[in-house]
Amino acid sequence: MAAAGPRRGAGSAPALGALRLVLLLGAALGPARAAVYFQEQFLDGANWHKRWMNSEYKPDLGKFKLTAGKFYGDPVRDKGLQTSENSKFYAISSRFKPFSNKGKTLVIQYTVKHEQKIDCGGGYVKIFSSNLDQKNLSGDSHYYIMFGEFSYFCITKTLHSFTVTF
Repeated sequence: MAAAGPRRGAGSAPALGALRLVLLLGAALGPARAAVYFQEQFLDGANWHKRWMNSEYKPDLGKFKLTAGKFYGDPVRDKGLQTSENSKFYAISSRFKPFSNKGKTLVIQYTVKHEQKIDCGGGYVKIFSSNLDQKNLSGDSHYYIMFGEFSYFCITKTLHSFTVTF
């Protein structure tokens, strides 16, 4: 028969040794933190325009606006870029310092909140070279990583998620 519970007396030495090991591991692993190469929270209001550049590749590209949207938990902390018109193409970019993740795992994450029914459309994140011509960003601009989702509800009633790396 096995029992679990607090141990006292002679049995406490192994538990204390395990506690010391956990504390030592915690101290050793504590400094191991992930490097953040780019993070955008849009907490400084209209200053996002200084960091993000709309492409001028085509004159009829849609423009983004900063908003928390129709539903949110916090009206300031939940702000993000939102497309302002339906049935438009959008292209916007922001620079960050070049980096290497050689020998390290790279995690790229973004959040999408759809407030309307989408029949056909999607959103992509692309990681470009540091020499990207931001004013002429287009679908033909060379990229290293692309991921996102696209809805084909208008054709096949499916939602596709994808990742492409080069």
